[in-house]
Amino acid sequence: MTEKLYDNDSYLSEFNCKVIDLYSDEAKIYIETDRTAFFPEGGGQTSDRGWLNNIYVENVQIIDGRILHFVENSEENVKKLQKGMSICGKIDLKKRFSDMQQHSGEHIFSGIVNSLFGFNNVGFHLGTEIVTLDFDGVLNEADICKVENLVNKAIWDNLEIKILFPDKAELENIKYRSKIEIEGQIRLVEIPGIDMCACCAPHVKRTGEIGIVEVVNFEKYKGGTRVSILCGERALFDIRHKLNENRRVSVLTCAKQGETAAAVERLKNENEKLKYDIVGLNRNILMSKAESIGEQNRIIIFDEMLQGKLLSDFTISLMPKAMEFVAAFCGENGSYRYCIASNNVNLRPLSKSLNEAFSGRGGGKPEIIQGSLSGNEDEIRGFLKTYCTE
Repeated sequence: MTEKLYDNDSYLSEFNCKVIDLYSDEAKIYIETDRTAFFPEGGGQTSDRGWLNNIYVENVQIIDGRILHFVENSEENVKKLQKGMSICGKIDLKKRFSDMQQHSGEHIFSGIVNSLFGFNNVGFHLGTEIVTLDFDGVLNEADICKVENLVNKAIWDNLEIKILFPDKAELENIKYRSKIEIEGQIRLVEIPGIDMCACCAPHVKRTGEIGIVEVVNFEKYKGGTRVSILCGERALFDIRHKLNENRRVSVLTCAKQGETAAAVERLKNENEKLKYDIVGLNRNILMSKAESIGEQNRIIIFDEMLQGKLLSDFTISLMPKAMEFVAAFCGENGSYRYCIASNNVNLRPLSKSLNEAFSGRGGGKPEIIQGSLSGNEDEIRGFLKTYCTE
């Protein structure tokens, strides 16, 4: 069985080991060593990455109880590897430390939620972009704010994070969190006064190394709450990005950085009023245009002003002037919304034929059909002019 060096030293970045097994498929070579500092994927956390004898290790998994390092199956790599040989491993410590910040931050957050509200962490995912925590109870905004404040206080208190390997007798007297049933030796991660949790992953030595925890989002999820957080450097970069975006909004709205929300709300209201006014003006223009149109057998109109409800209103207003049907279209670049109406023709067959001819979607009642399609204006006009309604 491979010795797990990461169990006792989360900061070990280089180590020597021996290849005890080696096999491959068309894409990957799988390397098993007698000892490793690579943390394999598990418990919601992705694996470490790094190098074995300068060969890039892209993934590490536990398969049938064996820790396997995945590398690319190339002719060059095949030549460099041999069963029984001694090799040097090197961890991508930047990724490892970031994962340690996220995971230790998650323990503090989950421990405080558990102590305050009694909710359990029933789901955890440490991805490359975000960390999600699923709790089996509902947390509101005030709850989240309170937890976030206490989490960061625990970080700034710079508490020591301890790794314990209790025997069965000791374990009976220890209360700890665990999301799954564990066989064999239990590894506990203790943050004094905050949390005690069974965990196999590497963690920072002291809470101060986490730096800061930021709650990015929270939402109701499966009867409980899903919380998204970022810790350490990831939180810093996210906050910096948001501050830069806020500065840009401040410049664009000529508002102070602490007053951008009010400025944006004001612009939003002004924009909605302008849109309403434009719709009213367009409606007047289109109604005047409708009045100027004389009676025809088939009325076919393309107009970009026929936005939203104006498309159907304009079409219906022309129904008395069309002996067969009125067809109105709005759009650009060959993509159109349409409304076709008639007092005398069943339009359902036309809807089917039109959609088939121009990759359209839509339908409706015998007297009015609506939908969307793609095509050239001249081709659509030609189709409607020659379509047989009998």
